[in-house]
Amino acid sequence: MDVKQKVWRRKSGGDRGFSLVEVMVALTVMVIGIVGLLVAFAASVVTLQQSREDSLARQEAQAFLEGIFAARNTGAITFSQIQNQSQDPVNGVFKDGLVNAYQAGPDGLMNTNDDLAAIEIGPDGNQLQIQRQIQITPVFFAGTANVDPNVRQVKITINYGVGKSARSYVQTTFISTYR
Repeated sequence: MDVKQKVWRRKSGGDRGFSLVEVMVALTVMVIGIVGLLVAFAASVVTLQQSREDSLARQEAQAFLEGIFAARNTGAITFSQIQNQSQDPVNGVFKDGLVNAYQAGPDGLMNTNDDLAAIEIGPDGNQLQIQRQIQITPVFFAGTANVDPNVRQVKITINYGVGKSARSYVQTTFISTYR
């Protein structure tokens, strides 16, 4: 008789199912997992958008620099004109400070007085929501206070993004009178 009672107790204990508490715990764990996946998905979408903006800023800075080198190489501007207007109001062609991304004018250079009134169009067909700044500074001979007349430092700053995601990309290079 003892054997039959033990067998009957085992069978009846296995047929009980889940309690309400166990179901609630399982649902809570599942909801936490799903919320975690949604947060990770949202973060990846934000990162993807920032990566796109970073790429556009790099391309814009590179295009800016290539335009300056091309203008120098073709003779469209002279080396003495590769300056900010505040440094040389007579010869300097580049505007000072942050400037909206207006399309380059007839001279093919951005941030100059002949820029068009239209904002540049990005690869997605929308207007670029950026600002550009060019800073051209003299380069000194090593260990002296004498300016090298044949070399200048060119620093391009691209500000992009809005609100908390506003960022800057800076590219610096040197340009010389030699081609």
